[in-house]
Amino acid sequence: MPESTELAGVRVLVTGAAGFIGATLTPALLAAGADVQALVRPGRSLGPAVESHEADLRDANAVARAVAAARPEVVLHLAAGAGHAHDAPGRAAMVADTLHGTSNLLEALRRAEPRRLVHVGGGLEYGHAERPLRETDPLRPVTFRGAVKGASTLLALELGNETEVEVAVLRPFAVYGPGELLPRFVPAAVTAALRGEPIRVTDGRAGRDYVYVGDVVGACLAAATVPAAAGEVVNLGSGRLTTNRKLVERLAAISGLELDVRVGGHEPRPWDTGPWVADVTTAREVLAWRPTTDLDAGLALTLEWFALRVPERRPAAGAPA
Repeated sequence: MPESTELAGVRVLVTGAAGFIGATLTPALLAAGADVQALVRPGRSLGPAVESHEADLRDANAVARAVAAARPEVVLHLAAGAGHAHDAPGRAAMVADTLHGTSNLLEALRRAEPRRLVHVGGGLEYGHAERPLRETDPLRPVTFRGAVKGASTLLALELGNETEVEVAVLRPFAVYGPGELLPRFVPAAVTAALRGEPIRVTDGRAGRDYVYVGDVVGACLAAATVPAAAGEVVNLGSGRLTTNRKLVERLAAISGLELDVRVGGHEPRPWDTGPWVADVTTAREVLAWRPTTDLDAGLALTLEWFALRVPERRPAAGAPA
């Protein structure tokens, strides 16, 4: 983890600052003393502590004006289209939001010339593997979202090869924690548990490498400051596979609630048919980073956050399937 003084007074532009990871990252940057600038959609604001610059990433001219006004020294690019694309309009929207949006930002950065860009991709850029995935593994995504994210990463790396901008790429795997949105598995399971509703999983064997959002934010701060991160791609995860069934078991133990788990109650999707686990050797060696929040602690914090926002629990309907 970097010392807070390393970002004190540094102009840091964050895209996706109002999103899941961004909403945790922005306060951390402020606490580190950074001069935080945010690129936000028109009509959005993050409050008086953050200078917001309105621009839709799909609008190249608006992005260029926003970046010029922000005058960033460091850029943390988290903005991307949400969810998975299941039809032609959804795929077109994801390309526009994620790939074209990233391209527009990078073009603006060619002129602004910040010192460093931290591009946040994801583990979906890889395909499934029976061993922990390394940064040198080929990109063989099994989802359209993974393919678009992978293409965006390649564009970011090309910027670093062609200009003086130092580019670091982070690939977090299954990020979870307070503020994560439905219908992703952890918030869906936590919300169902608190409401006394069934928790539907596939065959219970599908799993992910879960990493707590606060730990991902710590890696973002490190990637923004550590000299050795320039030019590197870095996986973020726990290095361990947690099956959906195991996660629900831990959720029951932590919450003390009797959960109605419906194994086989959810049809498997392409991203449910194999494991994704990160090899985190590079994160340790380059960023001096390792996750400090284990699954039980992270789930407890997530439960606490959602409990303040979910209606009162109702009696479970029927016995577990």
